[in-house]
Amino acid sequence: MENIIKNIPYETFTYVGGGVLFFVFLYKFFPKLFLKIHKPVFFSIGILSLSLGYVGIVVPGLPTTVFILISAWAFSKCSTRFTLWLENHRIFGPMILNWQKYRGLSKRAKKVAILTIIPTFGTTIFLAFSTTGDIIFALFGISLCAWLATRPEPPVKFSN
Repeated sequence: MENIIKNIPYETFTYVGGGVLFFVFLYKFFPKLFLKIHKPVFFSIGILSLSLGYVGIVVPGLPTTVFILISAWAFSKCSTRFTLWLENHRIFGPMILNWQKYRGLSKRAKKVAILTIIPTFGTTIFLAFSTTGDIIFALFGISLCAWLATRPEPPVKFSN
């Protein structure tokens, strides 16, 4: 795992960070130009997140819920059609509506998420990082689990 992380070109992170800063700059100082190009950008984010969400269904450790919520947010910025499709989806719809209406997750979703995070983060800590990285990653995992556990539970009617 450490070799995989080391083989990612350092420039990749620079390009991603630079791209984010570029869009923040456009939004802040050139809003008319941003409005012309934002739909393809948000649509791409939505499709990428939705794809990762589908992959997360079968790959342990890849969080489905987070990617589906990101795709719902991105589609809400650019495509009414895809937003409605996601909200009416048999599997993802209740999860998105719970988050939009109550900022909450069902008890089952919390349990599955936390019980997936613990072994995944534990394995990653064991295989990938130095001691400092282990501590930072462990603190992040504990914080994430605590955040998930403290989310409110929506009414049973909209439970996923």
